[in-house]
Amino acid sequence: MIKSKQDIFNRVRAHYNYLITLGYEVLFTALQGSQNYGLDEYTDDYCSDIDTKSIILPSLDDFIYNKQPVSTVKIMPDSEEHAEVKDIRVMFEMFKKENLSYIELLYSDYVIINPKYAQIVDELIQRRDEIATADTAQFLKCIAGMAYEKDKALCHPYPGIIDKIKKYGYDGKQLSHCARLLLYITDFSNGRPIAECYKPAEMYKLTLMNYKKQLDENGAEMSIDEARNRSATYVEEIKDLKNKLIEENDYGVNTLVWEFLNELQARAMKQHILESIIPSFEDFKYFSKEEQEAQAKAISANAIAPKENIYDYYADTSLESLDVDEGERSEFAHE
Repeated sequence: MIKSKQDIFNRVRAHYNYLITLGYEVLFTALQGSQNYGLDEYTDDYCSDIDTKSIILPSLDDFIYNKQPVSTVKIMPDSEEHAEVKDIRVMFEMFKKENLSYIELLYSDYVIINPKYAQIVDELIQRRDEIATADTAQFLKCIAGMAYEKDKALCHPYPGIIDKIKKYGYDGKQLSHCARLLLYITDFSNGRPIAECYKPAEMYKLTLMNYKKQLDENGAEMSIDEARNRSATYVEEIKDLKNKLIEENDYGVNTLVWEFLNELQARAMKQHILESIIPSFEDFKYFSKEEQEAQAKAISANAIAPKENIYDYYADTSLESLDVDEGERSEFAHE
């Protein structure tokens, strides 16, 4: 059983290592879910899932054979944990669409980074707020859309929760998500930093945790009708706040952020492909702009000025030693 943050990190690393054994070139693996919201619990009564999402890089063969970008979910062999795997091209499109569940990865405290791409991942995370708000209207729509989906899933008998649905008629985890998303968009509208929006204030945590267990804020069992009413109310409030924010603000779209993502994606893919075709890639380096200018200056300083006649390059060599006569020499003269 999970007992500490280190235990969580160990599970995230296990996901990362498992994908490596499957042959994937992993950029990074990040935790997805309740741990990112400070709403995880590990007891005999309730145990939070350890699920991850990983960005992987396509290989040269993937391009040569025109393979579709990877987008799949692996089940950990030593548990029922889910390890979602997405090609960097697919994942970055999710970022551009402001998909909240993927933007979340950039705010997780539990990330395992491939050291070869540490600089790239660091640049990505440093600009996470810009990515999240590059298209703020779409970001808000995604919050509302996710809440709508959670409400729809409230009573759905998914295979993994059939027993819960039979017993209570609904899944309290979905209700907890709807309530959390209302807190999220409310905090965002009040100017709270996005990193903090992912973590509900302490005063709400007990209620959110109780919801997961089909309990109300006082710890009493909640009926299905009450759960439905609360879920619908939260979704409607989210929708109203989303519409209000979009109507009152001219958000626009910061396309420079999309250009940044495109450039970062290209760098990561080029590095991986170069590594696959240059055995000693460890000794290979990209030259900075200053280094390139210094190299060009050195080459220019040592260059030989062009000659009108090819034999003029042999300044210290006599025609006799070259074994050519004047007639042959004249054939090489420039017009």
